[in-house]
Amino acid sequence: MRNLVIFGDSIPKGIIYEDGRIKKAKVCAVDILIDHYKFDNVKNYSVYGQTLARLTAKGTIDEYLKTVDRSAKNYAAICIGGNDADYDWRTIALSPDESHLPLTPINEYSDLLDCAVKKLLAADHKVFLLTLPPVNSQLYFSNVISRIANGDSVMRFLCGDVSNIYRHQELFNYEVIKCAYKNDVKLIDIRSALLNDIDCYDKYCIDGVHPNERGQSFLADTIINYA
Repeated sequence: MRNLVIFGDSIPKGIIYEDGRIKKAKVCAVDILIDHYKFDNVKNYSVYGQTLARLTAKGTIDEYLKTVDRSAKNYAAICIGGNDADYDWRTIALSPDESHLPLTPINEYSDLLDCAVKKLLAADHKVFLLTLPPVNSQLYFSNVISRIANGDSVMRFLCGDVSNIYRHQELFNYEVIKCAYKNDVKLIDIRSALLNDIDCYDKYCIDGVHPNERGQSFLADTIINYA
């Protein structure tokens, strides 16, 4: 018996942004992987907009572990952090000259990720951490942030440099890498695979965050090639 559990946000849920609407991809990376590896059971706890802090507060991993069959071969994948690294842009626009924390402060994110990995390892899971897909700062600013908040005000907070969005998210990605090495678990570096692709952002939706259906297929191929 081979079981897979996934803890993530909208990307492993297969959410795409198309024609101004959020919707599920017809075929997402998780669907492709399930078909390829023929797992006996799959539980996908990925949720649109989910942060690691919110997942922890809901006790999702703890509740899952109460029901897990420990006699089976259990695999766990964690792909979450993009929302944790994000900000409340409306609040920032109202006071751009003040300091603001991301939705999950980075030290808290690091501690929660470490705790989640340790819980799954203690329950005899083979754990895989996935790096964060890179955000396209300009697309995200133009097509998401500027539609919900005053773009000029937000740009003051960003010190006139929209690439600060990318660099801030990169800090959270480093925490994923450090956690994998600290706990000696497998790291699947989908971020580097995307950055190494000259056609990278053509695999993204217009929001600069979600891989489109072509991107979802690319993610699946990357994971299969890694394995």
